[in-house]
Amino acid sequence: MLALRGPRLADGRTVDLLLSAERIEAVGTPGSLTPPAGAREADLSGYLLLPAPAEPHAHHDTALTGSGGGPPATTPAALRRRITEAALIQLGHGATAQRSHVRIGGAESLAALEAALETARALRGLAELSVVAVPRLLTGLAGAENRALLTEAAKMGAGVLGGSPDLDPDPAGYLDVVLGIADEHGCAIDLHTDGGDPARLARLASAAGACRSGVAIGPCGGLSLLAPEAAARVAGRLAAAGITVVCLPAGPCGLA
Repeated sequence: MLALRGPRLADGRTVDLLLSAERIEAVGTPGSLTPPAGAREADLSGYLLLPAPAEPHAHHDTALTGSGGGPPATTPAALRRRITEAALIQLGHGATAQRSHVRIGGAESLAALEAALETARALRGLAELSVVAVPRLLTGLAGAENRALLTEAAKMGAGVLGGSPDLDPDPAGYLDVVLGIADEHGCAIDLHTDGGDPARLARLASAAGACRSGVAIGPCGGLSLLAPEAAARVAGRLAAAGITVVCLPAGPCGLA
């Protein structure tokens, strides 16, 4: 057992805590808890104690490739190594829950997704890595293969389905495909969108409102470009539909 003495919580309280087997057993006022004999103690006076942070939007399969001097390696071993290293770096900063968007389709087909799912299993007990299957086109003849791959991704264990409806010739059709497969397989949804078009966001809210699974959108850099009144209206519609917005600080990403 471990006793933490005197940290301050986010609500301003100063407390003592008893931890056992990775669980918080007791929280009390300073000096009120008596740990069993042999328990370790840590003096956290002056420290702020917070829950572990989460990383809600990452791309582990393409992380750490900016200075490679050429196209990144896409062998299964290279993908697993890159995804694992990126996840462990974020874990080192405290992020015990991470969501990684992984591209499917093209020459790699499902290789990156398979590597990410293997990494998620290997990291169990250290970090919870949620994997989002991200196809490109989904509608028409051009999207037929990716529709099949997205279904296969759900069967493989991708708990979240995503992609960028705005980049498909038929954004509404793209959304219908993702919603349909997600509902069929019990997957959550996490879509890429710039978020700068209130009409598009309103359509998304209307379509996703009936979805049985959780729906998130991001990076939504375009929301910062809307007038405050327009942004407030959009936020209200998204909230009413139960849609989570993951805003990233990097700015517009050219997704619209």
